[in-house]
Amino acid sequence: VIIPFMNSNIDSGDAAFIGHVGDIIGGARLATNTRCTAYSFSSRKALFSDALNLVMVPGDNEWNECYGYDLFSNADPMRELWRDHFAAETSPFNQFTKDFPGGGRPFIHRKPGNPEIFFFQHNNIAFFGLNKPHHRNYISNTASSDINEAWVEDRLSLDGVSCTFKSIVILSHTRPKESLYEQIKSYSDACTSDVPVLTVTGNEHPETYCMEASHSQNVHVVTEAFKSGPLLISVIRDSSGGSDFFHVEDNDTNDSNRICPDFSL
Repeated sequence: VIIPFMNSNIDSGDAAFIGHVGDIIGGARLATNTRCTAYSFSSRKALFSDALNLVMVPGDNEWNECYGYDLFSNADPMRELWRDHFAAETSPFNQFTKDFPGGGRPFIHRKPGNPEIFFFQHNNIAFFGLNKPHHRNYISNTASSDINEAWVEDRLSLDGVSCTFKSIVILSHTRPKESLYEQIKSYSDACTSDVPVLTVTGNEHPETYCMEASHSQNVHVVTEAFKSGPLLISVIRDSSGGSDFFHVEDNDTNDSNRICPDFSL
């Protein structure tokens, strides 16, 4: 029911792509999850195979909670299995398969060695998929430098002269480190413009979704697709030349989705 609904939004031109922000299997604790198996990944791959233009980032349930996870290595059999199924060149989700509304199909740049980390651009919007699961992990905690941050810095530096990005969207299971946003601020400062940033995560599990903002230009949306179904999130461009802004389609007349749950773990 959910995948045909999302596909219909893409077919009608109301949506461009589908983003999944992790936790595709049940979880456990760090390095203890025996649900991480070839069968569980294959079954999820088959489940998502009909979804149009699907990109996904890993959650802790299927990443650093997998049994035997090595905190001091960038790879192990389960991580490579996830990459093969959901990100690598052999995966059906490696690139978009349908043109975006208005024409054109962005190329997805994937980080060598970490294809779960990606970047694409469309209509002067920069989109990043980052690997930031809950709990300690190699990418953000034990690598010689934060791999997510280095990727964002690298991709933004390629646009540092032309300054074409009007807004930035980040997909990540949990909110990235503040130092990553400092890289974005450096880009904004160099371009003499305050570039709006939308971060979409999924770890806190609100009832439907919640939204918070550190200021008007930096918005954080937390999704709960398991209970509530998908969210339609749009980037809206000010036709008068002002900043981009972000819109969540919401039929909740009680306005109950404005406070994110506080999980101090």
